[in-house]
Amino acid sequence: MSAFVWLTWRQHRWTIIGSAILVMAAAYGLLSAEVRKQTSIDSMPMSGFYGLMVQLSFGGVIGVFWGAPLIARELEERTYFVAWGQDVSPVKWLRGKALVLGVLAVVLGAVAGIGDGHVGDNKAWSAFEGHPAVQAGYALYGLALGVLIGLLSRHVVTAMAATLVMYTLSRTLLTVLLRDHYLPVSRSVARWDSTPVVPVGAVELGNGFIGKDLNPVGVPDVCATLSNPNSCMRSWGGAIGTYVEFQPVERIAAFRYIEFGLYVVLAAVLFALTFRLLRHGGGWKPSRSHRRITSEVEPVPASEPAAAQG
Repeated sequence: MSAFVWLTWRQHRWTIIGSAILVMAAAYGLLSAEVRKQTSIDSMPMSGFYGLMVQLSFGGVIGVFWGAPLIARELEERTYFVAWGQDVSPVKWLRGKALVLGVLAVVLGAVAGIGDGHVGDNKAWSAFEGHPAVQAGYALYGLALGVLIGLLSRHVVTAMAATLVMYTLSRTLLTVLLRDHYLPVSRSVARWDSTPVVPVGAVELGNGFIGKDLNPVGVPDVCATLSNPNSCMRSWGGAIGTYVEFQPVERIAAFRYIEFGLYVVLAAVLFALTFRLLRHGGGWKPSRSHRRITSEVEPVPASEPAAAQG
């Protein structure tokens, strides 16, 4: 294992050092912004803003600059003939490198998650991603995604671009579609003579009208056309009041660790698929055309000198 650690550091040391400097600078900017907000009411300094940008993109940085070139460069430059020699199989080679880079990515991700910069309250939903576990999950997922795309594309620049697009798209979709529903929503119900009460710090997810069975009811067409359908719903819609659905701020810690677990599972699935493809030769074994070209450029032994004529 020590050989893989040395080899990984030797080949990726500048990328690792650059990422570490970026993370340390971001953590310093976020923490200094928090201290400044606690001692004054000034606006957030630029260092805190840049720190937030690093938090938003760090998992993608790991995927693009760590994961995507890991296999793609070996395939593109044909160095895998040497890297995956008789003593080191492709699976063993990837397992060693993925373990070293994965641990480093998780550690750097946890450092990137220190502080939120502009809120100063670690229980605020707007600072959801400012947490070590969340950023560690993003970093591990980005690494796994980049490695798989690099194996499939076999081209470094293509793998880096595709990883950036897929990471951004998947993060956005999971955030929009799943994050608010990790746990069942809470519902505040009020009759017509009052309004629903939403706790301070909660994130509102929806509202509407409530029926006699305390379940949401739809708005009939006759009421939907009105600018204020409350009176119509009270008379014709069968509603007894209104409701608001929300996620209380006390759940933010549970949601963060749920999201961390979700991205760890996704990373495990991507790594398992990568190892399966690598084990069965998909995407890396020389093609027929490459074998034909290789055979054509093999040196031809010199012909025997012609026998002297008598």
